[in-house]
Amino acid sequence: MTKTPTKTEYITCEHDYPSYKWLLSLCSKQHTYLKKQDKVLKKLEARLVDYHEAHTDCLEKNQELLKDHIEITRAYNGLHQMGKFAEEQGIDIKKHNKKLPEYHQFEQEHTLLESGRVQHIYKMKKIKKDGEQK
Repeated sequence: MTKTPTKTEYITCEHDYPSYKWLLSLCSKQHTYLKKQDKVLKKLEARLVDYHEAHTDCLEKNQELLKDHIEITRAYNGLHQMGKFAEEQGIDIKKHNKKLPEYHQFEQEHTLLESGRVQHIYKMKKIKKDGEQK
């Protein structure tokens, strides 16, 4: 026993063309299906907009974090290279570190040059006391 494939029965007129009644019901079914799909697409579009806004916000925060990370890494590398250079020159950093007065302010600046090198600038400033002049 072989099964014959099931076919959709078309209501036809005497000329073997689908009837207008059957075409009208098919059109109605397609119309309701499209309405449902339109509602689903509108919901998905709203969710997509929310995800896009959240993604854009995350990208901006990541860019800021990346810039901060690069700046911190440059500062650390500069200090590390400066410390290695001082030790190579025979300077005992720990010994001199204990002699630093507490009233000195340390500033550092790191600039990426067009050549790709990083310029490190370190400054020690003495903080002025209330009655002290330059």
